[in-house]
Amino acid sequence: MRGGAALVRRLAAALSLGANNPELRIAQFMTLSRLTPLLYFIMIANAWVAIWLFRSSASRWRTIYPLSALTLLCLLRLAIWWRKRGSMVTERIARHELARTNTVAIGMAIVFTAWCWWLLPRGSETDKVYVAFFMAITIVTSMLCLIHSRPASLSVALFAGVPFIAFFAASGVHVLTLMAVNVALVLPATVIVVLLQSRDFAQMVNARTETRWQHEEQNRLLRMIDDMPAAVMTLDPDTFVINYVNAPTRRLLRKIEHLLPVAASEVPGAPIDLLQLGPALSRGVLSDPSGFPRISRIRLGDEVLHVQVSAVTDDHGGYLGPMVTWEIVTKQVEADYRIRHLARYDTLTEVPNRDTFFEALDTSLERKNSAIALFIVDLDGFKAVNDTQGHLTGDALLRQVAARMRAACRNPGTIVGRVGGDEFTVLTPSATQDEAEKVAFELIEAIAAPYELDDGRHIQIGASIGIALAPDHATDATTLFAYADVALYDSKAAGKNTVRTYACDMDIKVHGRVLLAAELRSALAERDGIFVFFQPIVNVETSAVVGREALLRWHSARHGWVSPSTFVAAAEETDLIDELGAFVLDRACHAALEWKDEGPVAVNVSAAQLGKGTLVPAVRHALIDSGLPPTRLEVEITETALLRSEIASLAELRTLRSLGVRVALDDFGTGYSSLTQLRTFPFDKIKIDGTFVREAVDRPACAAVVRALVDLGNRLDLATVAEGVETAAQLDRVRDEGCVAVQGFYCGRPQPTAADAPLVDALSSPQGPGGEAPRSGRGRQSQWDDEDFADAPLA
Repeated sequence: MRGGAALVRRLAAALSLGANNPELRIAQFMTLSRLTPLLYFIMIANAWVAIWLFRSSASRWRTIYPLSALTLLCLLRLAIWWRKRGSMVTERIARHELARTNTVAIGMAIVFTAWCWWLLPRGSETDKVYVAFFMAITIVTSMLCLIHSRPASLSVALFAGVPFIAFFAASGVHVLTLMAVNVALVLPATVIVVLLQSRDFAQMVNARTETRWQHEEQNRLLRMIDDMPAAVMTLDPDTFVINYVNAPTRRLLRKIEHLLPVAASEVPGAPIDLLQLGPALSRGVLSDPSGFPRISRIRLGDEVLHVQVSAVTDDHGGYLGPMVTWEIVTKQVEADYRIRHLARYDTLTEVPNRDTFFEALDTSLERKNSAIALFIVDLDGFKAVNDTQGHLTGDALLRQVAARMRAACRNPGTIVGRVGGDEFTVLTPSATQDEAEKVAFELIEAIAAPYELDDGRHIQIGASIGIALAPDHATDATTLFAYADVALYDSKAAGKNTVRTYACDMDIKVHGRVLLAAELRSALAERDGIFVFFQPIVNVETSAVVGREALLRWHSARHGWVSPSTFVAAAEETDLIDELGAFVLDRACHAALEWKDEGPVAVNVSAAQLGKGTLVPAVRHALIDSGLPPTRLEVEITETALLRSEIASLAELRTLRSLGVRVALDDFGTGYSSLTQLRTFPFDKIKIDGTFVREAVDRPACAAVVRALVDLGNRLDLATVAEGVETAAQLDRVRDEGCVAVQGFYCGRPQPTAADAPLVDALSSPQGPGGEAPRSGRGRQSQWDDEDFADAPLA
């Protein structure tokens, strides 16, 4: 049963159309249609010859009439074929026609076979032999004519050939039996021919279709590649000749044509060597697809090409050849270089930036037995130039400074860097301290020479340098830089244009300042030992007190009374100055409310407080918290303080004046741009510096300056105060020069408030923690009101 079912399935498959390729069906139908006239001709010709033999032995109903009907049917089929022979054939039409051909073939085989059997009994034995011959010839030729329709051809074999063999084999006639045997042998061979030819034809058509599909796919792929924005070339894997270029490649080739040995139009067909790919993409490399993809950047003349080579494979993974994707990346390379340069070099001066300099420093320290010197160079006077003449001038000055430093540092291996603002660094090989300091003084000399700007102006600045040596002082970058910074601080404290090399005692000083600042912070937080004293300002004509200046004092539990010049500097370095300034403002405003004369109180403002946006809120808080009228508060600033963030500082001062607070210019006459400050801001008061007052007695020039400053104040409607009056002779001199208001130890020393006086006296007594000192009564000199205390902004 299983074998029979399998046979039936195979027979059904053989008799089906069996074509999944639409083009194969169309090709089968077109080829079959060309053989259709021949098929009908053979059938009709053989049939009419047979009728001629039976013309006398069979009636017309067995001969003429049936054959005429069959002939008409064949002619009708021929007419249909003639009418459709030039029409468009679709897959649906081809399928329909092939199915109908199969049906017609089955019908014709049955009809012709039945007609021959019906005619056969009427003829002689010779006639019967001829009919058998006619049928055999017709069956074989029909199968061959229908060879491109396998179902139709096999149907003829099944419905005509098999009955023929069975019928004539059982006829009992020796000749007919032999013919049946002959046909039985020929028919399977013919079937095999039909199957083989049908298979080969199908394979041929399928191959042609696949080739066309591949060609169309290739064309579509090439069109897609041609429309791609990327430039693509393909190479012959054996000769490395360029066999295809897309449109972007053609455009790029025209762009770099002047760099090629051939014209851009001649590149297809030329070897890939014309692009000068170099060793990274040599022929040996390109011949090994296992290493693909390969990416490389090559330089062709003044252009940079980014080239990627990948392998082109077929559907089965077979290697077809290399494909080159490339682009011109010259601008991108330049941009990348610029970005890397910006990341590693200072954009203004073009010297290494902080990160790059520290990388070089780390590398130098990693070398064994290497002696190096690290310089930190801080420009003296640059801040004033930058603030007074503008940032453009400051930038131009920094560029010239960097150029001079590079020119001065000629030793091999020397690196000049900029770590921020007006601070530069130098890394130089050095064996001894003397050699390092020699280089440093050469740098100072180069920096100190006058600078000529584009507008013809000349500027002169200086420099302070701190030096740390490796391995003498440290062997790691962080510590070495910290030591150089300590040396720089000591250099700036010693004066301008100075060089200092790190020493251990410097570190002790810095450490002491840090401890002092921490102690000050604690004292301020606990309000322990922090006091505000007040020094009177006196009218020389009436001896009346017309105002007071608030001065900050601090008594340390460890150090006793500390000079303001010391602890204010520590506060400025540690950003404690804002809190310290707010404390003075608050105490001064509250104390002024207790004065019966209702005089104003003046508070000094540090340069570090200006321009940060913190001063105005502190003043507002002190006035609101105390209830003091704004007109009774004066803030005193120095010219130096204004040079720091001048625009922001002046904006804050204008805001204070709009509140009603008065603004005084302290230490007037000592700066080179004092008159400029009077022009840029409407001050309410100027305070003549004590150096002019002290020397006015013995130096007529100083007395003239005092008179000139008093006259200037009168003309500008500014109040004038002479500071530093310490003797009767000085008082008489400034009175003679026109001064009305004076301030100094002779007229009144700084005094604490009544609430603080007992504690101050206790701290200043011989038994107190401050050591031996006289009491602080009026007219007495004590440790906490010494003149040295006047050397700080809040003092």
